Amino acid sequence: MTNRKPGFAGVLQPLDEAQLRRRKQDLLRRAALVAESGWDQFRYQWSTGEILGTALVLNDCDELLRFDETPNSALARWAFDLWGIGGGQADVDAGCPRARAWFDFIRGELAGKPSTPATREE
Repeated sequence: MTNRKPGFAGVLQPLDEAQLRRRKQDLLRRAALVAESGWDQFRYQWSTGEILGTALVLNDCDELLRFDETPNSALARWAFDLWGIGGGQADVDAGCPRARAWFDFIRGELAGKPSTPATREE
């Protein structure tokens, strides 16, 4: 069950736990693909947000710079995607501690995996 409303009103709401899990798994999968194949084939297939999120997971400041972003500016973009308008603004105003912690958690999972999502059977 999602707490997001359909249509435009849905973007105002934070992601629920199931959506956060799916988003995390998607970023882990993308990070594995980039680790395997590099960025070149994905830059024109993925959205800017997907690239920035993957770069944050991989701690790839060079890729962020290709989009004129810093870790802080990319975290600010993602804060709104994760926590909705109100929660995102509160996170940005505080320096993005929630978004930073969420990406730190994903990086920790990535570092702790014996195999990547792309090579492991689910």
